[in-house]
Amino acid sequence: MGTEPTQRPARKAKRRRKPPEEIVDYIVEVEDWDFSYWLALNTVRSALDPYHEHRHVEIKGRMLRPKGLKTDRVEISIFPSPNLMEERRKDLKPIAVGAIEAYPERLDANLGIPSDVLVPILQMLTAGRLKFVVMRGSKFRYRSARLQSYSLATRLDEDDLASLEATDD
Repeated sequence: MGTEPTQRPARKAKRRRKPPEEIVDYIVEVEDWDFSYWLALNTVRSALDPYHEHRHVEIKGRMLRPKGLKTDRVEISIFPSPNLMEERRKDLKPIAVGAIEAYPERLDANLGIPSDVLVPILQMLTAGRLKFVVMRGSKFRYRSARLQSYSLATRLDEDDLASLEATDD
């Protein structure tokens, strides 16, 4: 008599967890900066605002950390965004506060800021007090990195200094 083989219950496929993303500190020493402003009529049909305004702070500097990138030249673009105003941002579900893109001759970072922070940043740049931009985010992947946080500082804190000294050894 022929008996049929017993059926085994199907195994559940185990979901592989994504490994935790390695977080990197990108430390930039500010060397130069520029500010531009542009105002135009908003020609979009049914526009909420009759004007289109563009404010842009560009900071140029040298990447202190991480070492070993193809270039240490960095250009950081800071754009005021009305979406980052406190009353508007509660509904947002952001995945990053900015990004860094790698090009052969430079790294480009784009950062959004609340509109009301632009004036203090410009005052600090004009006074020559803003010395460092510290950005924290993922490692570069496909010439791009997402940023989780950033700070504009007059000096580096102890953790940043310790990490710089550790990479210099």
